[in-house]
Formats: sequence, structure tokens, C-alpha cells
Amino acid sequence: MDGSFYLIIIVSLYLQSCFSVWAAMDSCYDEDENPSSCMPKFENIAFNRTVIASNVCGFPLEEYCMQTGSTRSCHTCDASDPVLSHNTNLLTDFNRNEDPTWWQSQSMFYGIQHPNSVNLTLHLGKAFVITYIRLKFYTSRPESFAIYKRTEEDGPWIPYQYYSASCEKTYDKAARGYIRPGEDERTALCTDEFSDISPLTGGNVAFSTLEGRPSAYNFDQSVVLQEWVTATDLLISLDRLNTFGDEFFKDAKVLRSYFYAISDFSVGGRCKCNGHGSECVEGESGNLVCACQHHTVGEDCQRCHPFYQDRPWARATGDSANQCLKCNCSGRSDECVFDMEQYRSTGSGGRCLNCRKDHYRMSPEDVCLPCNCNFNGSVSLQCDQTGSCVCKEGVTGEKCDTCLPGFHSLGPGGCRPCRCSSAGSVGYCSPTGGHCYCKPNVEGQSCDRCKPGFFYLQQGNPAGCQACFCFGHSSACSSSSHYRALDISSDFLEGKVSETTRCELRFPRSFSLIANGVALVIFLSFDLSPPEKFLGGQLHSYGQLLIIQFTSEIVELLPEQVTLILQGSGLTLTADISPCPVVDLPPGLTPRSSFKQCTYKYVEVIIMSSTVCILQCDNGCILIADTSQLAGVSLASASITTDAESPPAPWVEFCSCPVGFMGQFCEQCSPGFTREQPGRGRLSACVPCNCHNHGTCHSETGVCDCSDFSTGLTCELCLDGYYGNALIGTPGDCQQCPCPDHTSCAQIAGTGQVVCTNCPAGQTGTRCQMCEDGYYGDPLGQSGPIRPCVRCECNGNVDFNALGFCDHVTGRCLKCLGHTEGDRCERCQEGFYGDALNQTAFVKCRPCRCHPGGTLGLVNECHPQTGDCLCLSHVTERDCSSCEVGFFNLQPGVGCERCKCNPIGSSSPACNPATGQCVFFGFSSRGCRACNCDPMGSMSMQCHGNGTCHCRPGFVGYKCDKCEMNYFHSRATHQCKECPDCYGLIKKQVKSVLRKISKLCSDSQTHVCCEHLLLLSLSSPSLRSPLILLTYSLCLAPMEASRLTSMATQRWKMKKMCDQ
Repeated sequence: MDGSFYLIIIVSLYLQSCFSVWAAMDSCYDEDENPSSCMPKFENIAFNRTVIASNVCGFPLEEYCMQTGSTRSCHTCDASDPVLSHNTNLLTDFNRNEDPTWWQSQSMFYGIQHPNSVNLTLHLGKAFVITYIRLKFYTSRPESFAIYKRTEEDGPWIPYQYYSASCEKTYDKAARGYIRPGEDERTALCTDEFSDISPLTGGNVAFSTLEGRPSAYNFDQSVVLQEWVTATDLLISLDRLNTFGDEFFKDAKVLRSYFYAISDFSVGGRCKCNGHGSECVEGESGNLVCACQHHTVGEDCQRCHPFYQDRPWARATGDSANQCLKCNCSGRSDECVFDMEQYRSTGSGGRCLNCRKDHYRMSPEDVCLPCNCNFNGSVSLQCDQTGSCVCKEGVTGEKCDTCLPGFHSLGPGGCRPCRCSSAGSVGYCSPTGGHCYCKPNVEGQSCDRCKPGFFYLQQGNPAGCQACFCFGHSSACSSSSHYRALDISSDFLEGKVSETTRCELRFPRSFSLIANGVALVIFLSFDLSPPEKFLGGQLHSYGQLLIIQFTSEIVELLPEQVTLILQGSGLTLTADISPCPVVDLPPGLTPRSSFKQCTYKYVEVIIMSSTVCILQCDNGCILIADTSQLAGVSLASASITTDAESPPAPWVEFCSCPVGFMGQFCEQCSPGFTREQPGRGRLSACVPCNCHNHGTCHSETGVCDCSDFSTGLTCELCLDGYYGNALIGTPGDCQQCPCPDHTSCAQIAGTGQVVCTNCPAGQTGTRCQMCEDGYYGDPLGQSGPIRPCVRCECNGNVDFNALGFCDHVTGRCLKCLGHTEGDRCERCQEGFYGDALNQTAFVKCRPCRCHPGGTLGLVNECHPQTGDCLCLSHVTERDCSSCEVGFFNLQPGVGCERCKCNPIGSSSPACNPATGQCVFFGFSSRGCRACNCDPMGSMSMQCHGNGTCHCRPGFVGYKCDKCEMNYFHSRATHQCKECPDCYGLIKKQVKSVLRKISKLCSDSQTHVCCEHLLLLSLSSPSLRSPLILLTYSLCLAPMEASRLTSMATQRWKMKKMCDQ
């Protein structure tokens, strides 16, 4: 590929970046939300766009040949065959070098040569900012071709660039011309750089719109170049083919080898939005338009919004976004125009017009206010003088923005009426979406159907539908159509019998209760017989009301609250109920108080078997036979009847039962099924009845009556003493076990072998024929007489969990532990001693471990009970490991030698058993004294013979309990640490002086004086004074006096410096 192509592309992109680096590619506002210049993304705007060609090969089918140097390869072009065609859609598709596709014109054989041209036209659909145009030729590049552009539809074609090896001849242009500063930069240039016949294929041509334009680096201020890079359409005019000159002979194959072919046509650029848009989108008419920002409008954001005319429109630059400014009409109008004279004089060019539409004002002096009439809810967006809008049907509000109750979904047609079921919904529907608010057990868009598991939608039910009962076996039910309503009631009139639908209760004449919290037992207490219609299963009353009425002479004596207690089927349920509102009775009638309770909560008792009903009044309740009494009880129910006058009873359910259940309420098990939990009765699930063909099953309890020596709840097991697989289901499934005393056995799967599983104690084996681990004998007499299995006796010296610790026949112990041995593990092994029969000892046998140096015999020879070893002379202890008192230095084969301590200096003849030394000093008739060495300062607690201790570095003194000169005591470590370096210098000088004093004193007549001073200098801190040191110098030779005086003074100065 040509290096110049890459250079042109790089230069084009660089020049483009010079005027676009400031553009935010994804926003027209900076981080502080201030407007900034922006532009759409840079892309190949020709990709997948349609190119219109004036000539395409294959119309008709034709043959063409490819120039490959010295040879030609010929092929066929057929526009009707997708494989053999070379249409213009291959110009802008995805181009791959390894599998190229190309557009191709007819060949020179059909007259394609100058002065005949082939044109390729690319319609962009709107204005784009063009950066470069790139063509990749599949054949050799043309000898002459030109690029044209235009900036508006049906506008003139403007030359962009010429390419020709004969610029002057073909285009009347100088070859490789250039534009000087000040010249018209919209001039198209001609170059011969890309017009050579080589390469024969794959040659590139790239045109940069800003290359060679002097104002390219000042693009924002160059209106000429801004117009120069703008194009709505591009045209490639292919004017003259490159040939080798052999077309002169008119050879058909030669002519068919010359044609135009381009594999890729790409255009780099951006959608032109004049810096006011960061993307282009599809417009209302399907064309491409800018998504304008900065209050601009137009296909290219080329003008300000109608109400943003406060200053003239301008293109956004890197220095200023030049956003359009809103007209300042003080809210009085939404119409304005730009007035240049006003802008020049005031700096504000927006001239406001009339009060805008859909606004109102009370008087001409008032500010125009928006009507804000809801578009969907108002007949018109224009309000009246007061600001009130005219609403559509079903809409309300001053601005017609709210649906009336019972209406919803404010839209173009106003509000729609709600379609909610009154029986299944609560309140009005949602005013926004029309969603109905269903009762808890109701569903559907209109709340008109029961949820799965519920039935009988009714107006008075707070939950909407009542739950399917079906004894909990099914959640699919519906209202039965065979039942009619029936009222089970009693008025409790003494001595009177109610109608057929009422029940009789007789009270004793003397019945009267007056107490706080008194309980009135209606049915079973006080010899009252419960009416049959109130007892038993009340399935037909499920979900219906139980009404209890009291009467009294005055209202104050009526109970305020009653506790209802229901008992039956082992259950007890209670509820506190309050009186219901009663319509005012006519004067003279007895006051009444009614208590109502729905039977939803008491379904298990009422439906299954109610036997007791108790009414309990609250505190202060007074029940008197003459003043306050139970007037009646009523229970709504249903029955199957042909009486058409009775209302239907839709609360009675009809259940759709699953497999295994039957009955209207799924209360029975189907044939072949039984209760999974018999104790729960009809509430228990039904499961298949399975006795494995060994008996029959009880329909309610599920218990099987087993035969064929089988047992178990489902006859799934063989009786104890029998073996086999009772699950097979044949009479011979269970066989008698071949075991002693007919004990139990098992049959091994796979082999079929029968193994006894309950052998007598101590026996094991498939037939209990041998003794198990820990036992011995011959239980079946296989090796002689029958000998029962008895436990092996190993004196507790074996692991009873180990396998085979004794012989199964003889009982001999085989795995003695604890270093024991013998047939019964009754003694210790050789080399060990102890009592193997001692059951209380933790370790019965211990190793001899005789000391090798003090033992006369072998180290593993000792007394089997006591463990005593045979010791050498003067050696003692059980293992011969110590010397006798007064002896030391135990040696192998020799024994111990006698201590040599002086009887005067020792308080005992004993000595150190290893060294034979005494550790005391101060030998005298009183014996030895303790060393008392300081433990922190001494190297050892043992002192020298004179009582002095061996000191650690930094410590001095007889007992090493003082710090050496130039050391100090550390309280943290309790050690003597060396003083800082300055003290070390003093110490060094002092030592040097003392050495000289010692030498001089040795030669002096005053030897005694000098020796005394020397000792004094070693022990007295007064040496720190230079005056004392000067006194010492008097004992020295005169010639040393002055020198020592000077040294003393120097030492004193150094000391002062260190102290500071």
C-alpha cells in the first residue's frame, strides 16, 4: 500500500483534531453544565450507503480479464448472479483484504474510455463535514479522474480534486499546484501522484479536504474553509483508463482487460451541526437531522429557536458555544423576532410580539400567564379570562387534569369510565391506569373472578370470594347449583315447638343466673338436649352467619359483648363478638340485641362435628329469666330441594377432586386409597392402599391385615424368624430362618445366601456355627463334642475391639498388650517387670532399663516383680544409676570411687556425684561459707577460693554488685551499661596518666606515697577534681609536673563539656 496514502490520512486526522479537540463528543455542556461547543462522532459516513453508478458490468453478461503482469486471467460478470455480480453495494460494504469485493464497470470493449466517463454518486442525505475521501482500486488506478461535491440538493457540482497524469491536457490545471496565502482556498488542485499504471491492483488514493489550505490551522475563523469541507453529495468522475498502449490493436481480450474497479469507497467526516449538536438522528420525514442543543433548530442547527432570538445565530467555536439566548418578554409573549437595530443599540435583539397562545391575563396591564389546560382533558387548550379550562366528559379540575371518581386514564378522549365489578372491587378504580382494587380473594382486570382456590363472589363479603374448603385436598371448586337456602333457627320459647326449619330448646322454669362473667351453656348444660339440626357436620353452613339474639326489658340490661365458644372433634374455637346495629323498634316492643359471627373461622368445628356451644358474657352482663334472656339462635344453611321458591345457595361448594379423593367435598378416599394420617380423619390426604398382595387394607386407618408370614403397616416385612422379600407380592415371599431357636435372619442380595442375624450370645457365622471374637468353643460340635461359646480370659491385657485377639477354639490369647505374654497374658515379657494380673494398675509391665554404666549384667535383666537390676560396687537405685553417699564418678564396669572431701572442711562425707567437688569456700574448723555472688553481675554463682566472684563485663566488686568506672546501672535491664563516648575519652586519658604515675613511682624515692596515691586514684571519685590530680603530680619527677598539670586541666575541661 502506498506510504503517501497513510501520510494523507494522518495529516487529515491531525488537521481535523486542530479544530475539534475542544468538542465534547458526548455532550454539549461541560462538567459545570455550561454550554460548550460539540460535534457528532467522526465516522466513515459512506459505510453501507448506496452509491449510484452510471455504468456497471454484467448488463448484459460479459467476460473480463485481469491484468496480472505477463498473463491475463479471464472471468465472467453477471449482474443477475449475486456471486458473479459487481454492483455498487460492494463499494461501501465491510472490506476485507483477504476476501475482497469490488464494483466494476464495463470494459473498454464496450467503449469505456475518454472522452466517455463513468460517474459514481454518493448522496449523504444532509450536510457533512468532510475530512478525507479514500478510494481503493481493484485494478490499476485511472490515468485521470476527479472528485466533485455539492452543498445542496440539485445544486451545482463543485470540483474538489483532480488526479491525472495529464493535468493540463485533461483538466486545464497545472500539475502539483498549490495555494498561496491570500488566494482562494476553495480552488481544486490537480496532481499526477496517483496516476501511474502500477500497482496493477490494490492502489489507494486519499484526498484530504484541508491539506494544503493555508487557513487550516485557523479553521474556526475561516468561513471559506468551513464551507469548503461541507458537502451533501459526492461524485467520482472516472475519465481516462490507464493502459499499456496495446488497446491500439483492438484485440478483444486486450480491450476486456481495461475497466474501472474499486473495492472500497470510504469518506471520513462528521454530521454537520455547526458545533450545536453531538449526534444526528432520524427526522420526522426519515431524513438525517442534527439533535440540536444550545436552543438551535434546523437540519444543521443553522438557526436559533423561534423564541431564542436575543442575539444573532453563530457557529459554536472552541472559545464560545454561541448558544442562542431566550427573548426576555417578561412572560407576556412566546413570540419574538430578531431586530438587528435593537441589538446594536441595546445588546438585546429579541423584539417581543403578541401575548402568546394558550395564555391569559385579567387585564392588558397584567402579565400573561399560561392556561396550562391539560391537553387530553380539555376541550381546548385556551382557557377563559379567569384561567379556567373547559373539560371533557369525565374530567374535572380547574385545568382539566383529573378524572372524576369512577373514571380513569386521562387520554386524548378524556377519561374512560371504570369497569370494576362492584362485588369484587373496593372503591373506585385507579384514576391513572384504570386498575381496579380487588378484594383479597379476587383477581382480574375488572375484579370479576375469584382467585384460584376461592369461589362464590359476593357483594357483602369483605374478601370478595370465600376459600375453597374441600377438606384441604383441592383448591379447585365452584358454587354448586343443586342447593337451596335453609335457615336453622330456634326462638327458645318454653313449651313451644318451632316450625320445621326451627329447633326446640327447653329451659328449666327456675333457670336464672346473675354474676360477673357468667357462662350460659346452651346445649349440653342443665339437661338441655341439643337440636339435631344444630349438631353434626354443617358443611352447608360454611361461610354463613351464625346469629344470636338477646332480649331484655330495658336496653341497659342487654349484654355489650358475648364470647362464642364452639367445641367438637377434639377442637375448641372462641371469638368475641359485639352486637350488630338494630333498627329502632316500635314503642312497646321488647329491646333486642343481635350478635353475628361468620363461620369462616369455625369451619373445622362447625363442618366436622359441633357438639357444644357456649355463650359467655363480658363483665357486668346480667342474664335473668324475666328481664334479659336468650331470644334466638339462627344459622344459615342449605339443602337439596325441589322448592323453586327457596333462593339458591351458591355458598355451597362443589370440589374438583384430585386422584385418590371423591365426594362433593373430597371428603372420602377413592377405592384403593386410604388415609395418609388416619388420626386427622377427613382432613388427611388419601394415598394408594398397598399391602403387597399379602392382605387387605382398612379404608380409613390404612392398616393391612397381613398373611403369608408378613408384617408391617403395608405387609412390607417378613415376620421375625422368617426371611425373604415381602414386596414381591407372592404367597411364598417369606420362608422360615434356618437358625438356632428359629431366630431372625437375612438374605444377602445378589448371592441369595441366608445369614442369621440374631445368634445367641457369643456365637456368629451365617448359621451361628462358630464363636465370635472374644469367645471360644464349638457350639455346633463341628470338631468334637458340643462346647458352648464362653468369653476368653486374657486378664484385661488385650484390646477387646481388636479382631482375633484370642483363638476361637482353644481360647488362647493371641494379641497380648502392655508387654504381657502367656496363654492368658498372665506375666510380663522378658526385659519388663510388674504384675500382669493387677487390674487396677495403669501400667502393668514396665521396662527394666538398667543403667548401662552401673549394671553388672544386661540392661534388660531385672527382677520380674520388683524390677531391681544387678548393680556394681558402691552403686545404688533400682536401675543402678546412682553412686552411694560418699562416692562419685560412676564408671562402666568399675562402679563408683570414694569422695575425697576433708572432714574438717566438710559437714558431710558426701560430694558431687559427678565431679566429687565441694562447693564451699573459707576452709576452717567451722567449715565453708556461702559465696553470695550477685546473680545479675556474676558469671556464675560459684566463687573463687578467696570468696571473690567472677564478674560480667561492666561489673566490679567482690560480689560483682557494683558498676565499673565509666558504666552506669540501668533500671530497665538491671545491667551495667557503658557511658557515652565523651566519658570514654576521659577514661582513656586517666588510664594513660595512671600508667605513667605507676612507672614514675616505681623509680621515685617516695614510692610509698605514690603507691598510696595510685590506690586512691583507683577507688576515690575525687579524681574528678583537677586540683587533687595536681597534688598527685607533686610525687612525680619535676620534669613531669608541668605536663601532668596541663593534662589535669584538659581533663577537667572535657568533663565540663560532657556534663553540659
